[in-house]
Amino acid sequence: MVHEHWNNVWIIRAGRSKDREKLFLEKGVISLDLGLYLLDHFGGNLDEFRNLSHGFKQYHFLGEKYRDFDRRFRKEFDDAVKKFDYSEEGQRSEVVKKMRSLNRKLKDFDEEMKQFSATMQKFDEFEKQEFIKEMITTKLATLDPAILDRWAGEIFNFVSVMRLHDTVVLPVESEGIAFIGKVRENYRYREGFGDLSHYRRIIWSDDRVPFSDLCPGFTEMLDPGSYLILVEGECRDSILEVASQVYF
Repeated sequence: MVHEHWNNVWIIRAGRSKDREKLFLEKGVISLDLGLYLLDHFGGNLDEFRNLSHGFKQYHFLGEKYRDFDRRFRKEFDDAVKKFDYSEEGQRSEVVKKMRSLNRKLKDFDEEMKQFSATMQKFDEFEKQEFIKEMITTKLATLDPAILDRWAGEIFNFVSVMRLHDTVVLPVESEGIAFIGKVRENYRYREGFGDLSHYRRIIWSDDRVPFSDLCPGFTEMLDPGSYLILVEGECRDSILEVASQVYF
């Protein structure tokens, strides 16, 4: 339960990247990145997408064009040489002329295939992106309602419920320590700032607090599916006691 008349305590998880935790501390902010929510649910789909043979159509069309040219070229070559008598000097120049003509056709075909391959490459990339769009739409439409409820709740809490002077705990899970901060500004949005577009400014303490000093069972509170967690009960009181002893 969020309390209206006293400071609440929140755990904000930066995600899997230590760089993001470092960014929070250096910039004096916390942020929610919707991409962290979404990518957790696309692991299997992206692995399946990676293994698909997306270039099949390109190779199929290239093969068809090559076979068609090969049939035409062989016929023209046969027509060009079968009527000539190579023992007659006068016909040799005509043979050379025909061979040069066929050679030009080979070069033209090579250039045409290069252009066609480039076009098919762009088409292949377009199809891949359309496949991913459809995958995202399908996945979002079939997500467990409980997951959507959690996302909506965390976004609502981050934007509207968290208040000035609330206490924030940033765990560095790889090291088993946490940094403690205080909310100094309300939610803001800045377009084009990537991971930090949705943010709140924080005053961070320099103290590195071990998980064991925060409260018993703190590690168990770090639900891997949640990025913003409201701390309640005795753990809240314990963290507030620790926060009162660190320097901001």
